[in-house]
Amino acid sequence: MKKTICLILIVQSIMPFHLKYISDPKALCLDGSPSSFYKAEGYGTGAKKYILHFQGGSRIGGQTYDQLVKSAYTRSKTDLGSSKNLNQQMLYSGWFGRTKNGNEHYYNWNMIYLNYCDGTQHQGYKSDPIEYEGQKLYFRGDQIVKSWLSELYDDLSKAEIVIVSGCSAGGIAAYFWVDYIRSKLPASVVVYGVPDSGIFIDMEAIDGTNNPRQSLDLLIELVNSEVFHPNSECVSNNQQQKWKCYYAQYLLEYIKTPLFIVQSLYDYYSLSQMFKVDCANNYNLTQCTQDQLDFSQILYSKTYDVIMKRKQSFQETGGFAPSCIEHCFLLTSRYNSADWQVPGESGNTLSNTLNKWLNSNQKYDDNIYLDSVEWPENLKCSNSELSNYSNQFQIIIIILISSIIS
Repeated sequence: MKKTICLILIVQSIMPFHLKYISDPKALCLDGSPSSFYKAEGYGTGAKKYILHFQGGSRIGGQTYDQLVKSAYTRSKTDLGSSKNLNQQMLYSGWFGRTKNGNEHYYNWNMIYLNYCDGTQHQGYKSDPIEYEGQKLYFRGDQIVKSWLSELYDDLSKAEIVIVSGCSAGGIAAYFWVDYIRSKLPASVVVYGVPDSGIFIDMEAIDGTNNPRQSLDLLIELVNSEVFHPNSECVSNNQQQKWKCYYAQYLLEYIKTPLFIVQSLYDYYSLSQMFKVDCANNYNLTQCTQDQLDFSQILYSKTYDVIMKRKQSFQETGGFAPSCIEHCFLLTSRYNSADWQVPGESGNTLSNTLNKWLNSNQKYDDNIYLDSVEWPENLKCSNSELSNYSNQFQIIIIILISSIIS
């Protein structure tokens, strides 16, 4: 009997995430294939605890309508626009690790990973497909999320706790949807938001352009005429500037659900892709000009101020925000790496600060960890070679294991 129990626990500890398709025939990826998610079943003390994670992966873009549609067409040929070539099983790391040794507090929770295949940040809806190059393109982000939640509702409605998370485009989706999810579940279910790298500051790039804003206006025109942004209060208060609801810096004042914000104060994607600070491409600023350094410090200050403003308005807000150049933390080795601490050398890793916040019992004085120093003063996480080698090694291990179980 003891051997059987031990075998079950071992199997559960390495159990992969299994692919599940959403049954709603209207919840379609860009290419018309069914939307999907991966799920690992919770057990033991985690049987009634859930983490809902929105996958990231940028969004469709372009400075004209034709460029936007072409971007969607190109994306529809990838796993970020189609479910046709997804693996039946997956393994994840960090917060979604399934071993107690690597993820002590959450390894046995229900973990659900919504695949991102709509290209419009998990929101928006267009009833009629658009045809491009002989292919129909479907924009059904809103329908996908609502159908996903509907299929999970029976379990979620009986949960003890539900955490809404996501990284990058998935991080901004977590900001979008957390209050909606809170509103649909019974009051007995505790709901938190833990968005990762979802703050993209609204400002011009270093060359004076603002391509993300221009592209966003086109996106809203394309997919938000039939359905509005999920946070209805933000929309009703910004009737003439609805685009603001797509930036966390403006949306945060309308989110009532308690949040633990995970965010680099020098977000890599923002610096290198949105704001064209090319010297940040190698995850540090050592090759930057003074103008580039000054611009990077502006991003630091604006991001810091956004998080602190939320904290001042909602005292229960927690967070982990290092002064190092990175993008996405939770589902990587950075989640519990000693190289990533705030402040540096404090012992405050993401994993233990998040766990402390979730178990704070409404004690709000010491639950937010924002680096008060600028780059590169948090020395350990200014992208040491040791940290990079560790990340690469872990990625290799995950790929090897995934190939074995597939």
